[in-house]
Amino acid sequence: MTAEALLDSGSNSSSTNSLFSLNKRDSYSSIVDHYLGEVDDESSALTLQYASRGRRFSSVSQAPPQLPAADDKLVVILVGLPASGKSTISNHLIQHFNQDNRTVHLRCKTFNAGQTRRKLSCRSGVMKLANKSADDLFNPKNSQKKDQYAKLTLDQMFSELDDDTCDVAIFDATNSTEQRRAFIFERLRLYNADMNRNYQITPVVLQVSCTDRAFVRYNIHNKTFNQDYFDKPYEFAVRDFAKRLAYYHSQYIPFTSGEFNTQVTEGKVIGEDNGLFWFSVINAGHSSSSESLEKHFPPKATHYLGELIGSITSFVDSYYDLYARQYVQDVQTFAKNKFISRGALDVPTNSSGEIPYATILHEIVSDDYFSKLN
Repeated sequence: MTAEALLDSGSNSSSTNSLFSLNKRDSYSSIVDHYLGEVDDESSALTLQYASRGRRFSSVSQAPPQLPAADDKLVVILVGLPASGKSTISNHLIQHFNQDNRTVHLRCKTFNAGQTRRKLSCRSGVMKLANKSADDLFNPKNSQKKDQYAKLTLDQMFSELDDDTCDVAIFDATNSTEQRRAFIFERLRLYNADMNRNYQITPVVLQVSCTDRAFVRYNIHNKTFNQDYFDKPYEFAVRDFAKRLAYYHSQYIPFTSGEFNTQVTEGKVIGEDNGLFWFSVINAGHSSSSESLEKHFPPKATHYLGELIGSITSFVDSYYDLYARQYVQDVQTFAKNKFISRGALDVPTNSSGEIPYATILHEIVSDDYFSKLN
């Protein structure tokens, strides 16, 4: 069964039920074990070269097109740790495209690896608990199993791009290692090299970082409300996600100028006529970086591509003022409160039934916790 068929099938789909009907399904990991043997290995070569397929180029003096060029697609590759704000920023980027006259006509869609995992794993609506490290999908030694969800999500993304159901695809996953990113770039090269494909893809790396401890605590708190934890006690949810974040932190390698240049020189970018672009948003746009913007425009770049990159540039440059100011205020308000109503089970509450989340959160996600991460 194709990835598209799996992801499009509902929770009652007989196809999905057949594929994932296990005698013992105690964790995400066991589901991936069942599926792992059905995913083919991908080529790892990074030096493919191929000819242009005669794309139509516009001069920079022409007016912006009302519709995207017939063979241009954009893929935004998010990079960042859990609780850094990737999904929020991707939603804001789509809002920005919908409001910018240069990009208002574009069809944008987010492809979220976490949502793929939940859709295929939490068919009962409840996250299965891992009773041992072998069943913990987020344990670094199980990274190969976790990667399968990312591959399924990529397959779905490529399928929808080729079917022309979206113009800008946002691949929302941690993509936290060079190996994972090399795999993504290679898949893009293979796509662009396939003469049977209808479009050419230009990649944009959008790295999202969060080092402010107040921001991280607030984001972890909000994670306890998602589908993974909605039925779990607050303290359990915080501890589990903090452990998950520590696992990712142990493997995380930020995207750097060195990796950017390697992709440009070794891989001939992502095809002769495609560029590579890199942006960063740090602490919700509250911080800046000397490596916040890197661009490699192809020699024959279309005016359309220039308009797209210009729109993303203005989004990143003005992110704090446009979107993050309210977020910072919410963090400050959050830090002043001591209780919140959540309705979780087995959590001590005050007389009003509210959870002393601040005490629990700071006890688990303590300064010592952050020190060990760093």
